[in-house]
Order: sequence, then C-alpha cells, then structure tokens
Amino acid sequence: MKKLIILLVVPFLALTSCDILETEPQTSLDANAALTDGNSARSIMQGAYSRMQVDAYYGVEYVLNIDLAADNATFQGFFDSQLEIDQRTTPYTNLWIGSAWVDIYRVVNITNLLINGIPEVEDELFSPAARDRVLGEAHAVRALAYFDLLRVYGYHFDLSSPHGLPILTDIIPDNDFRQIPDLPRSSVQDTYQLILDDLDIAVDNLSGFNDRGRMNYWAALALRARVNLYAKNYGPAFDDANTVIEDGPFELVEDLSDLYNTLETTSESIFEVEFNDQDQSGFNTYTVRRDEYNVDSSLPASFEEDDARADFIGTLRSRVRTFKYLDGDNSNNAKVLRLAEMYLIRSEAAVFRDDDPNAGTADLNIIRDRAGLGPLVVFLTTDAYVDALLQERRAELNYEGHRFFDLVRHDRINSVLGMEDFRKAFPIPRNELLVSDELRQNPSYAVP
Repeated sequence: MKKLIILLVVPFLALTSCDILETEPQTSLDANAALTDGNSARSIMQGAYSRMQVDAYYGVEYVLNIDLAADNATFQGFFDSQLEIDQRTTPYTNLWIGSAWVDIYRVVNITNLLINGIPEVEDELFSPAARDRVLGEAHAVRALAYFDLLRVYGYHFDLSSPHGLPILTDIIPDNDFRQIPDLPRSSVQDTYQLILDDLDIAVDNLSGFNDRGRMNYWAALALRARVNLYAKNYGPAFDDANTVIEDGPFELVEDLSDLYNTLETTSESIFEVEFNDQDQSGFNTYTVRRDEYNVDSSLPASFEEDDARADFIGTLRSRVRTFKYLDGDNSNNAKVLRLAEMYLIRSEAAVFRDDDPNAGTADLNIIRDRAGLGPLVVFLTTDAYVDALLQERRAELNYEGHRFFDLVRHDRINSVLGMEDFRKAFPIPRNELLVSDELRQNPSYAVP
C-alpha cells in the first residue's frame, strides 16, 4: 500500500497499455494543491473529475474492459493487457490491473483532501451552501471510486467476505511519505458501508443540483440505487431508483440514435464523464479506428428480431464494431448513469424484494417497448426472470461497462463464460503486494 499512496501524488510513469493516447487532463490538479478558500476547493474538485478522465478509468479502459472480460467484446488488436483480459486469464501483472488501481485511488485521495479539509477552510465568501455542494460532490465521487474499485478487485458479490478494499480516508500529512499507512483490506461489508455513508451525505448535500456532467443530487441517488442492488439491499435500491424515475427531471429518449449520435447529454443522462477536443476519451479510437474492442459474435446473435438496439452494431473494415462511439474527435462521453438502467434496477429490486418473478416485468417492458419489442408476459420462476433481465441489460447496456459484473452478481461466469469462480474478482496488482506487509491477494491468484 505504501507504493500505491506515493503514486497517488507523484505522476504515474509506468508504461500502460493505452499510453499511445494517455495525456495529462488539461484541467488536472494535484491532490496536494493548497486548499485555502472556496475557489481552490472548487478547483480541486474539478481535478477529481479530470483524474476520472484518464484512459485506465473512464477515459476508455474501465468501461470497455468489463465487456472484454465478458462476452460482448473481443480482442483483435496488439496490446497484451487487453489480450489477457479477453482470454479470461488476467494475471496480477496485467498492466490495466496495475494502472487502474493507482488511478482510481488517486481520485480517492483528491476527494479525501476536500472531505477532511473543507470544514477547516476560513473564507467568508465560501458560503455554507457552496461548501455543502463541493463536499457533496466529493463524497459522491469518492463513493463511485470505491465502488468501482470494489467491483474489480473485491468480492462485491459476497457480503460475508473479508476481501474488501484498503480504505484510505485520511489526508497524507505534510506530504511526508514516511507517514503513509500500510493498510490491510477491510471486509466487503465495511467497504459497502463506507460507500453508502458517503452517498447518504452526498444526497443530503446536493439537493437542487443537477449538472449532468458532475455527480449531482440525482446521480448520487442513482448510484445509491446501484450500490444497494449489488449489496442485495433490495428495498432501498427500489426506493432510490423509483425516486429517480418518478421525481427526477429525466425521460427516455424516443429515438435510440439520440443517445449515441450526439456529444451532448440527453434527457436520459443522469451523470456522464464529459470529454471534448482538448480532454479526449479513447472510445472512438479503440472501437472504431482500431481493433482492441471489436464485437463478440455472440452479441449480435443475442438480439431479438426487430430490436432497435441491434442497429448500433455494424461492420466496418471487415470487423464487427459497436457504433455507440462514432465521434472521430474522441469527444465521446462515458455514460456512467442513465435512466434506462434505473428501470432495470427497479425491476430487479422489485423481484428480489417481493420474492415474485413477475414483480418487475412492467419495467422490463418499458425498456423493450422503447427498443421496438413486444412485452414479456409471465415468468414461471425467478431463474426465468433473471435470464430475461440479463438479456435486457446486455442489449441495453453493452459497451457501457456492466456485462461482466452482471454475470458475476448472478453467478453466471462459469455457465456463460466458462470461467472459474475465483475470477469473479480480478487480482490485486503485483506491485502493490510487493511493497505492502498488510495487503493480501485474492484467493487462487499468484502471490509474489
């Protein structure tokens, strides 16, 4: 863990699989920037969003590697990092595994500075409402970062597991790296509790704030719905998804092309990591211009006849590709939270909350209707419902970073992907294990 934290505040110089695109975000700020007043607090908060733009995180790899590990994408490029993930044999030396760990913890470190430091800022112009908003955003972003770490490196699917995350909530004092703690892994339950506590604070602090390019009030609610669904807290998951659907300022776009053929947020957007011609994402480069994330043949074969979502898969230069990221200037946003997912969450939460396989059918049919499909009617078993749910989530959310996690949550990686159970979690990076006396590897992976 010591090496990890040092890398949070020192630029990460190791060569990564996407270094051909990797540039420092234009508005990037180090987490050690002076927090002295309201303006510096807002600037540091912007630095957290900028850190989320790096290739290993929402710049491209976190989103698309999840589909590569599953059955939506296939590797036909030349980077070993993606090849290992596509072959479903990801080792603890995988370059993405190492860089994502560091870059996401860097986001955590920036938010820690704000969460711990803002209450001590003396600035008469930094009003209580402004403080609450920045603190709310910081808590929401930290929750997202820890949840994203937990889904990759932790046993998020097992609430009784000790294999959660090392939890860093303190500021590194005086930039003195000798004081950096060597942290053990917390339990999965304790990791979820930190995430949910952060989201409770964010929801309380962000009322009335709805900038869809930032972690706003509705985004905090939507993320809390997702987290509670993963944690099997089905009642709260239903309630938050229901609030976003019924009370939020969102509506499903009628024409699916409006979701993907625009560089702007839409009526369906809840939170997107935004990019432009200066702060570019890598989605177009790696799905259209190149072959790192071509479409697995099983994905187009899975669509029902007349499903409009199949139109976003096509052939270009003899390769089958997703057409969700067609902007050639790499200004494609990462769609982190959108309304369609809330319908799918409300559906799933209703079924498992009520122990009724038909309790969520209406919400599945809302998503199917938008795609041009007829309604589903009756499920005789919960397993039959889960089959339909996973198909709808695959058709709706492919190439948006959900498929592998969905198969893990529903214990399908062996039957669908032929993977061993221990690969439900990716390995802890080798470099972090080498420098820590406390950090422990996930079961069945190599230990240095």
